[in-house]
Amino acid sequence: MTKRLILPLLLLCCSLASGPAVAEDWSIAIGSGPFLFGKFGEKTQIAGTPDSTSNIKTSLSAATRAGGFVDIEHGFSDRFAVRLEGSFTRSPLLVRTGSGQSGVELGTGDISVTSIILPLVFRVNPRGAIRFHVMGGPAFASYNLRRTASAQNSNFLFEGARGRYGISGGAGVAWWLGPHIAVEGQITDIVTSSPITREEFTVATRGVSIPRPQNVHTTVALRYRF
Repeated sequence: MTKRLILPLLLLCCSLASGPAVAEDWSIAIGSGPFLFGKFGEKTQIAGTPDSTSNIKTSLSAATRAGGFVDIEHGFSDRFAVRLEGSFTRSPLLVRTGSGQSGVELGTGDISVTSIILPLVFRVNPRGAIRFHVMGGPAFASYNLRRTASAQNSNFLFEGARGRYGISGGAGVAWWLGPHIAVEGQITDIVTSSPITREEFTVATRGVSIPRPQNVHTTVALRYRF
């Protein structure tokens, strides 16, 4: 599923770049960085004694792992551009308790996420060696869950790919080393619907919420303008 999504993205990038274009209106970037997963599902349980109680929150997510990305950007003014970006990462499922980012890997499977975003880019300062930008636009994510061999006969979650739509936003800074080459740092926030349902997260749906996972991708990339 992931390969079927990435290949059309790359072909589209090539077709866009091969079409008629004004010099230096186009650029491509390739990079990588940590992919921080949001919560796919959350359950609140009450624990304690008759005299004292507390709420314990447990959430299903995935471990932070490095993810790669590629994009192609077309500028139609000094300050505005449109960008097509695809990213990919694979990570084991993780159960977290509380608000911390650490947790326990379940060992029942892993999840691959392929995200495609189409943001409008606004350059805060279009000139100079150091240039800042912000961006936002629609997003699509394909969540592909694979079970381990030991969990093939379990009823835990689903197996296969599910697509979810959402929005994206981000900000970054580029250090232009010359007219055509830049090193770019960026943080992108991708929010979609959760790939799981209440019934899949736990049999008892009481105290269960299914939030919209907020996946954050922090990257460093090399950008080439042509």
